[in-house]
Amino acid sequence: YYEVLKNPIEQKYKKSKEASEIYRQFEMESGAVAAEEIDIRKQWIKEHIFSMEEIDMDKKDYLKIFFEAEYDAFEREGQRYFLPNIYNSNDYNVKIENTVVGLPDNNLGMNAKKPFLSIKSRKYPAPYLLNANDVMLQKKFFDYLMNLASAGLYNVYVDTEKMRIDAYPNGEIMEQMGAGYYLRIRKGKKEAEILKQDNMPGYSQILKHDFEFQEILPYNYKVHPEYRDRYQRYHKRPEIGKLISEVFFMNYLTGSNYFLEANELSITDEILKWNILLSRDVIFDWVYKGIDQDIEKMLDTVSLNLIKGALLNGYTERAIWQLNLRWSFQEFFSKGGAAMSEIYSTMSEDMEKKVLADKTIPLNTDEEYYYAVGQLAYFLISLNRSKDRKHSLLNPFLNAKSDAIIKKRLLQIYKKYNYDIPHNSRRVRNMLAMVESYVPEGTVNQEMIILGYASDNIIYTKEEK
Repeated sequence: YYEVLKNPIEQKYKKSKEASEIYRQFEMESGAVAAEEIDIRKQWIKEHIFSMEEIDMDKKDYLKIFFEAEYDAFEREGQRYFLPNIYNSNDYNVKIENTVVGLPDNNLGMNAKKPFLSIKSRKYPAPYLLNANDVMLQKKFFDYLMNLASAGLYNVYVDTEKMRIDAYPNGEIMEQMGAGYYLRIRKGKKEAEILKQDNMPGYSQILKHDFEFQEILPYNYKVHPEYRDRYQRYHKRPEIGKLISEVFFMNYLTGSNYFLEANELSITDEILKWNILLSRDVIFDWVYKGIDQDIEKMLDTVSLNLIKGALLNGYTERAIWQLNLRWSFQEFFSKGGAAMSEIYSTMSEDMEKKVLADKTIPLNTDEEYYYAVGQLAYFLISLNRSKDRKHSLLNPFLNAKSDAIIKKRLLQIYKKYNYDIPHNSRRVRNMLAMVESYVPEGTVNQEMIILGYASDNIIYTKEEK
């Protein structure tokens, strides 16, 4: 044991030409082992190792002994050990201009089982090579990251303008920073693992203009009166991130669910799970990194998917909140144009007048038509008196690619349940006539069908005298 410490090249690294070269270069720069100091420590241990009566060895299976020395000596002897063993594999080491460079081991493992990591078009297949000083610096950096990950600080912000590093646990984010980098880390089996990395031109939690949650589609607070002031005005990205998770994703889009593999997500709702996988990277970038690219389009896509899923599972109440959040985002990102609050207010008032009219009044727009389809679909489906009435009856309308399919499905349901419709029902006759006589020009507007379905049904509305 002591002979290995005295002469590492001959005793430890003689079988590895590459390791011997690294160690020999270190000795040239930092000096050889002080053999006389090893002899002193060896002699001390031999004299005292079996006479330490104050130590109860029955409680431990090992014993560590530390000898006091100057700090520089600790650092030097640490490097004497680390450097020959710090590379991923010394097989990739190469000497360039009298300097040995090699492949670091951090978050990288090249071996015969991973040939895809080799760059075959280069003379040296390793992705990158570092000299002794740089590889030690990288090791120290990963040791630092391991300390952060062990403390539960997974979100790391490197501000290259202020030359500082800040780290936060799940749910907490950097307030503001200049140009730099973002790292998402976790504690691996042997070292810290970097799951995500991105360049950041600058970041601030504060939005350029506030986000307002608008209750466009009214909610009946008799069921949950505590929701009356639950969602209002927001001016920070993390606050909106929590809002997105709660309303759209049932609080599942938080913490590690941003990064877990698909098979590790403990979510049984397949629609919810799929939309989390589809959108989580874009939402994370917007909340944690301030990257606005793709967020508007992504929220528009997944919100419609989730609203359809909520309705098909019978969660009309949840769909109302999701619709309101969807439209609030549309207005937040809008660059002009009519707001959904105005569209809905006008449409619901006009539709009510037409349904309650003494004679049939034709529909004017495609949006109005699809809203009427949703209203009529809800009324006809509600005539199903079975105990386990399925909201999946709405599926053909939400999945329809043409107006012909919609009209065909409405006729089928009408024939099935018209025995329960009073012959003199003016409202039903008006609604049927309006829908059957209108031919839309554009593509099927699923959003308006959902809006009509989720809104208070005009046919069931009590008419004021």
